[in-house]
Amino acid sequence: MTKHRLNEDDATTIMPRLSLPATVEELAAQEREPEARRSRRPVVIVAAVTTVLTTAATGWALAQPADQPVSPPVALATAGSRGFVDGFGEVSASVEAPSRSWPRNPSARPSVQPSSQPSAAASPSVAPASPGQPLAVSELVAGSLRSLRAADRPDRFVRQSGGLASLVSVTQASTGQVRQAATFTVAKGLADANCFSFVGVDGGYLRHYDWRIRHDKNDGSALFRADATFCVRPGSQPDTVYLESHNYRGYFIHLRGDELWIDRWRDRDSFKRESAFTVTTPWG
Repeated sequence: MTKHRLNEDDATTIMPRLSLPATVEELAAQEREPEARRSRRPVVIVAAVTTVLTTAATGWALAQPADQPVSPPVALATAGSRGFVDGFGEVSASVEAPSRSWPRNPSARPSVQPSSQPSAAASPSVAPASPGQPLAVSELVAGSLRSLRAADRPDRFVRQSGGLASLVSVTQASTGQVRQAATFTVAKGLADANCFSFVGVDGGYLRHYDWRIRHDKNDGSALFRADATFCVRPGSQPDTVYLESHNYRGYFIHLRGDELWIDRWRDRDSFKRESAFTVTTPWG
């Protein structure tokens, strides 16, 4: 290879070769090409270059961190706490986000027309429940004053009298002494805190002794604590209870006429009725 050829190759490498017509016929054909077609070439080139630059600029902008904070999604009216953003990152302006703060007092609730709601000054205070009114079984709680009514004898209540427990008729016309005798303080069971003991106005407890339900003062013995503890079992009728002896399981307070005893459970309708009690508001 000659030095002249080497220089020619170097020049070819550095400067790309121009595409020139190979023959005179090709040159003449280019000259005969319509002017309009030749004039469109620069426009097409410019449009292509512009498209490439625009695409690159858009990609660069999306890759940069946003300078402005993005609004949080707005919750759909039917979607609870879920937010909604459409596929283009736009939040629907027609959907209003629900309030996150719930009313904490009556004044924060939606207003009511004055004509349909009496004023606070005209609202009467809530009257206390009348004595002897039935309560839910859940109202039998330690520390409360309660009366016990025979479930199938609405006017007959358990009372303490002369060391024995029995049923007595109690009404609004009854004397204060009778009303107080039919009222007990519910306490946690002396032998089992999951059960109950019933304390009379004089401090005596309902307890069984020789199978009879009595009303005696606590002598501090373990036997007394067990005898004076009764466990609540759900009655067969709504809002009624059975009272099972803590230390004689399977034995329940049972009525024999107006007297209260503990008797072994019998699966008879009559026994269920005679062993069911209703918890009521206190008489005394």
